[in-house]
Amino acid sequence: MVQPLQLPRVYPDPRLRPWPSLEVAAAAAVQQLHRQCGLDLWLVTRVQGDRQVVIASAGALATRVPVDTELSWEASFCRAMVERRGPVVAPEVLAVPAYAAVAASGHAWVRAYLGVPLEGRNGELFGTLCAFAATAQPTTLTNTLGAAQVLTRMLSTVLAREQLAVDRSGETAQAWAAAELDPLTGLRNRRGWDSALRTEDQRCQRYGSQASVLALDVDDLKHLNDRSGHAAGDELLIRCAAVLSDTSRPGDALARVGGDEFALLGLECDVVSVRALLARLRVSLRTAGVAASAGVATRRVGEDLIDTWHRADAAMYLDKQRRKRPSQTMGSKAAAADPLHRAPTRTASRAVPPPRDPG
Repeated sequence: MVQPLQLPRVYPDPRLRPWPSLEVAAAAAVQQLHRQCGLDLWLVTRVQGDRQVVIASAGALATRVPVDTELSWEASFCRAMVERRGPVVAPEVLAVPAYAAVAASGHAWVRAYLGVPLEGRNGELFGTLCAFAATAQPTTLTNTLGAAQVLTRMLSTVLAREQLAVDRSGETAQAWAAAELDPLTGLRNRRGWDSALRTEDQRCQRYGSQASVLALDVDDLKHLNDRSGHAAGDELLIRCAAVLSDTSRPGDALARVGGDEFALLGLECDVVSVRALLARLRVSLRTAGVAASAGVATRRVGEDLIDTWHRADAAMYLDKQRRKRPSQTMGSKAAAADPLHRAPTRTASRAVPPPRDPG
């Protein structure tokens, strides 16, 4: 029975391992081209605006043009080549008018040139692979072009892979960020809030940090929606979110966790700090014309921040009950003074509802 071929788990020769980046691949390419084809200077460059930035260099003159050297793109052999004002191979640059003009502008030492455009994933110009010689070369220099083109295409492949990975990671990050944002207010949504609680809870448990939670509920939002429409309700929610953002401290996590409910996670925030924050918030809400109930709680030792949030929500509910009580008391006195008022024959008892679970 023929045994299947067992491939090694690692490359036996480090020189055969994949290149980790475009810069490493470019360095290997120009070193190989210099060994194989000679010439005094081989470069891989990246075009940035009016500059060419060297990302790889090899040859006898490489020390004069090391990596990260910035060269002019406007007056360069490579630009003339890309714009097709000169050939990709010029054994004698003075025989090509466009190249002769570049040489006369400050590159008189260059007598032979070879260049290949380096393209990105979408066919855009990224830079060039190019070579220079201080002496004119025989016409057999054109034989070098094939190897240079193959290696340039390989570099374009490496570049395209890197660009694709960057694009996808950016898209993924944006998708995750969008999934954790409330589209109306721009604050975190419930998913983003839960994520912030988990992250900070781990930090608190590991380092013993302090954290506090503020829960806020906009009063009578449903009545406003019924009376003036949802656009008015949305405007109120946006205004409330703006007040929260302006009142919070840098690093605090803000979220709209429900239709009319908001929450704030204060990092490194003790009892005194969160009460001061609540006092500032109440003033700012009144100034902005936002009626809301709020409550705070500070994390206890060994407590999950979810439980801290529940305590803050319970405090907010009690605040809402206190805010309603004065108006109810005034209404009772007015009713008693009214001669047409008749007390009901039975008074139904009402139990105070327990604190809401925001989940």
